[in-house]
This record gives sequence, C-alpha cells and structure tokens, in this order.
Amino acid sequence: MMRIAHANKIKTAAAALAAALLMCALGLVGCSGQSASSASSSSASADNGVGVHHATLEVEGYDPITIELDGDAAPKSVENFMTLAKDGYYDGKTFYRIVDDFCLQGGTLGNSASGNDPSLESIKGEFSTNGVDNPLADSFDRGVVAMARTTMPDSATSTFFVTLGNASQVGASLDGQYAAFGTIDDAGMKVIDQIVTDFLPNVDDPNMGAISDEAKQPIIKSITITD
Repeated sequence: MMRIAHANKIKTAAAALAAALLMCALGLVGCSGQSASSASSSSASADNGVGVHHATLEVEGYDPITIELDGDAAPKSVENFMTLAKDGYYDGKTFYRIVDDFCLQGGTLGNSASGNDPSLESIKGEFSTNGVDNPLADSFDRGVVAMARTTMPDSATSTFFVTLGNASQVGASLDGQYAAFGTIDDAGMKVIDQIVTDFLPNVDDPNMGAISDEAKQPIIKSITITD
C-alpha cells in the first residue's frame, strides 16, 4: 500500500509516465516468483524463446542482476531479447529514464526516448489489449521486465523497462498494455534500487524521468544469456 502522504506524487508520476509510454518507446520490467510450470518447461529450446531462461544484466559499477525470462508467457519478446543480447546489441547502451516508484528504462540506439534503430524489426505486442494471452502482463508488480513501445501495439524493438513500484503504483498504467516477459528477484531489485538511488539526482525532467546527459546515465555493460 502507498502511504497517503505520497499518493499524489505517485499518481502524478504514474500519469506522466503513462502519457510518455504512449508517445515514445519506453520499457518496464516486473518481479514474480517461479511457478510450478516453470521448472517443467525450463529445458525447452532457446532457439524460439519458449520455456524459462535466464539472463545476467551487468550495469557498470554494480553487482550482476539475474533476469528470469518467461518464454511461456511471452515467447516472441523473449526470443527477441535473447537474440539481441547474444548479438551484443545491448552492450554499451544505457538506462536513460528513471521515474521514482515507477520504472527504470533503456536499451535503445541513441540512449534516449527518441532513439530508433531502423535495422531492427518490430515484434508482436504480447498483451491482452492486443489480443494476446500473457498472464505476466495482466498483473504488473515490482520487478517485472517488459518491452516498451510507441502508440502502435506491435512497435517494440529493443527498449525495455523494469518496474520499481508495486501493483498499486504501476498496475493501472501497465496491466494488459505492455509485453511483460521477465522478472527480477529481491536480490536483483536491491541492486536496481541502488542504481536508482545513485542516478535519480541526474534526472532533469521530473515528470518524464529523462536523464538527457548521456554521460550521467547508468551504462549497461552487458546482457548475457546463461540458459
């Protein structure tokens, strides 16, 4: 539950980011525990993204973060993310947006919300309002990882985001509208929280959460697919 004293601030930040999510490519991610079906599908082929896989996100200056990729919920998003990671696409990209209690976002050419990579093909938006069954995307919570997109539902390419707030803080803006494809556990979110604490002072647009100075953005050293 949000503290009442913080409700207006969170509501304002959420509304501002929701508008940004509709105007430019954004990204969030969420956190959930491993389901009983996860273990049974973990040996599925990594070639098509189906099954449960894991990636290690390394941000310069911080401990590694493990992302559990749910290819049963969002196979196209997982396949796309794994392909880009294996190709080294994310190496050297940054997180260029931080909205406190809402999201940490990045992973695109140009390291800004206006970045666009014409060499990348967009993928199907795997969420219910786009006609795709994705239970992970139906209930965003803290630590969920998802694809960002423009106003077009099938426009996601590389940008992703991690959700910082709980369900009551982020759900109304995200549930059923963005392709959640992974989660980060409590240990990983402690690292994410430290990154947010360290770089939040560099945000120069409080409403949109943008860090316009690339030199002040946290750098993605690498994303490695481990299984």
